[in-house]
Amino acid sequence: MNTGGKATLALSHLKKGNLREAEKLYEEILATQPDDVNALHFLGVVCHRMKQYDRAVELIKKALSLQPEYFDAHNNLGIVLQETGTFDEAIASYEQALQIKPDSYQIYFNLGTLFEKKNLVKKAIDCYHRVLQLNPYHTESYFNLGNIFSELGQGDMAIRCYHHALQINPSQPEVLNAVGVVLDKQGNVEESGRYFRKAINIDPAYVPARHNLLMNMCYNAKYDMQTIFIEHRKFAGQFKKPSPIAVFINTRDPDRKLRIGYLSPDLRKHSVAYFIEPVLMWHDKAEYEVFCYSNLALEDEVTKRIKEYADHWADIADVPDAQVCELIRNDGIDILIDLAGHTAMNRLPLFAQKPAPVQVTWIGYPATTGLPAMDYRIVDAITDPPGMTERYYTEKLERMPESFLCYLPDRDSPEVKSLPALSAGHITFGSFNKLSKITQEMFSIWAGILKDIPNAVLLLKTMSFSDKTACQYVVDTFARKEIGPDRFRLLPWIASMEEHLELYNKIDIGLDTFPYNGTTTTCEALWMGVPVITLAGDAYGGRVGTSLLSNLGLSELVAKTSEEYRNIAITIASDPEKLQTLRSGLRDIMARSPLTDAKQFTLHLEHRYRKMWEDWCRADA
Repeated sequence: MNTGGKATLALSHLKKGNLREAEKLYEEILATQPDDVNALHFLGVVCHRMKQYDRAVELIKKALSLQPEYFDAHNNLGIVLQETGTFDEAIASYEQALQIKPDSYQIYFNLGTLFEKKNLVKKAIDCYHRVLQLNPYHTESYFNLGNIFSELGQGDMAIRCYHHALQINPSQPEVLNAVGVVLDKQGNVEESGRYFRKAINIDPAYVPARHNLLMNMCYNAKYDMQTIFIEHRKFAGQFKKPSPIAVFINTRDPDRKLRIGYLSPDLRKHSVAYFIEPVLMWHDKAEYEVFCYSNLALEDEVTKRIKEYADHWADIADVPDAQVCELIRNDGIDILIDLAGHTAMNRLPLFAQKPAPVQVTWIGYPATTGLPAMDYRIVDAITDPPGMTERYYTEKLERMPESFLCYLPDRDSPEVKSLPALSAGHITFGSFNKLSKITQEMFSIWAGILKDIPNAVLLLKTMSFSDKTACQYVVDTFARKEIGPDRFRLLPWIASMEEHLELYNKIDIGLDTFPYNGTTTTCEALWMGVPVITLAGDAYGGRVGTSLLSNLGLSELVAKTSEEYRNIAITIASDPEKLQTLRSGLRDIMARSPLTDAKQFTLHLEHRYRKMWEDWCRADA
């Protein structure tokens, strides 16, 4: 076969994904014609797809040294460099390509994605706008613009971009899902749920929309626990059930040192870190070898700190499930713990493949995973009283003897100051929970409290309040309940943890949400001396507040009905002296409680792990 025929066949193999065949043919061409520019370039493309990045860069650069005006080579070199994190060189390659072909919308798009990765938001937006000038039907640019505006808290702009993409192609589940996410941030839980269902109807296998729908149902008061449970089982139904006689190489010795794996996207500055870090700090390293599998794109100072407590660390972001499962099996993990449930960036489909003999879900999510492959769920006897909630889980409930969690207060926590009402002359209620947790029932209860205490004000803080539509939603909702904007204050997200915690010094009484209680926000409030009123539900999501308060001996702040919740608020607001006494002593009470006793909590948790392992060793032995 002559060189031209080989080149044609090699390119055909490349387009079909037959990389080994293409590689062989291009190498044969270069063996006789080492300066064949096209063979060098396309062999570089083949190496890129085979993840041989260094060789890909070398080959494409050689092609460019021979033909500097080779547009496709500049573009592909930029793509390889971008994937390997060599961002500045990638930008230079794309800019070279634009000098050759200044009207290439694809290069502008590639630059836009690169600027996004570098967090150069304005440049990314400019690039996507340029793409749309050159190609008004480029749905990916509308989608990426929508994602940027969503992150910036400009929800209406984001939805406008997504709708442009949907006008071009209505059958895009990822775009419909993204609209649902923005609507959820804006407090429109009902409408966001409809968009998640639209995405699933188009592509039943589109997992992100299924996760978001399940989370959305936990926020929506119209769904009872049985309905939520059934929907979780539907999610699990798309995965093949693991074999009941799956073969594991793990030695069935109930007393040996165990290998414990924690898998999470949130080993960073995130709520989950407050509860996993103390456990990693106090694990008995003589009895337990700790592996962390981090599904995280960008690390921060919390990540670096958590890394120090783990015996082994693996970054699994963008690694396919099959490879991660193989890694977990090769690591010989005995017990694998999921810390995300159905929250963002979870890896539940991986757990469905049963890579470890014992699998546990804990802390990250308020309901069942729905997976038959998930063996246990960590709870306590207050979040899940025996005989009351078992029917809502596919997992076996493993109850901790005190609290289901241990909280690690921020090391830079401000001092607790005097009761704000003493200087302000009025009571300030507050809630820092997500807007999607504030149901119409909660708005009604809170409006009733404000009416009963005419000079009281309400301070609400959440990331959603950087979005004008979200703020207007709250204003309009309270207006319908005859509460004017002078009675409440809306604050957006604050980057500084110290400043965030300092805001609790402006609140006299915390108000929990229902049917999905706060967790981190309640722990923060209590640590900052702010008593929190909660409404107890009939399952975990609505009983977290009850568990936290009961572990502090503050059961009098737990209401069984909406009316009782309102009455508790009015009663304690009328006694500033008692509030000040409670405020000044709450941090000390919490510091001496099970909620912050990391050593004891971890000991109890390890005892549960050992029991789970013993049960597995006995089963089918």
